[in-house]
Amino acid sequence: MDEVLELENAKMADIRDVLSWAAPRSLYRCHVCITRDEEGVFSATVLNLPGCGSCGDTEQEAIQNVREAVLGVIASHIEAGEDIPWVNSMLSTIPEGARQRWIVVNA
Repeated sequence: MDEVLELENAKMADIRDVLSWAAPRSLYRCHVCITRDEEGVFSATVLNLPGCGSCGDTEQEAIQNVREAVLGVIASHIEAGEDIPWVNSMLSTIPEGARQRWIVVNA
């Protein structure tokens, strides 16, 4: 199973730093926004990959599930011969109280 490398602080991380952590096929750095609804369900949205998100009963489960979603979205675009539609996540609006994480997905 591919590993997800979680980076707490994007300013402290550089994609070159993680190249030695795994034998990558392709590394994708994803900016994830995590929120919790009134019923306690965690949602994880990939801010720099439109339409990609998932949820879980815990924050860790939501991150693991969004990892699977990233793999699926990337595979769909590659199979269709399309470019992956990355966007600048710094232009996203972050909901109040949301947590942000950077994850690196080895796809």
